[in-house]
Order: sequence, then structure tokens, then C-alpha cells
Amino acid sequence: MLRLHYAETLKAWRHRFDLNRNRIVELYDERFCRMWEFYLAGCEVAFRHGGLVNFQIQMSKQIDAVPLNRDYIVDWERSHSSDISVP
Repeated sequence: MLRLHYAETLKAWRHRFDLNRNRIVELYDERFCRMWEFYLAGCEVAFRHGGLVNFQIQMSKQIDAVPLNRDYIVDWERSHSSDISVP
């Protein structure tokens, strides 16, 4: 179950959107940018404070295809944290 983690994901997406906003306005328009900013910010707030959750399910044909716990995801994120910087 992802709640605060997904709020941080949305924050990172919004930050990257902001960095590329001028290019996106050229591709779409100002109205699209305002709607997308509102969507990203609103969803972040809803996941952070509004009780929204996101469930992640892994499915496999073989019972031993993935580890029993999800620590390998955290380990990967920590090893790649320098690749992702969000103020």
C-alpha cells in the first residue's frame, strides 16, 4: 500500500514538469499546463492528507519469482537515490 510514497512520486513528477514547463507549453498550451499542475498538486495533497492510497500488486506464474518481502525495492531506491533529486 502506497500513500506517502506516492505523494513523493507526484511531487517529483511536478518538479520535473516545472523544469520542462516552457517546452510543454509549446507542445500543448497554457491551459493544459495549468490543468496538469493542478492535477499533480491536488493528487499529492490528497495522498498526503486526504486518505488516498495506491495499492501495488506483484503477480507471477512462479511462487518463488520474487522475494517474500519488499525490501529489495527499498534497497534499489536507496542505491539509486542520487539519480533522483527533488527539492
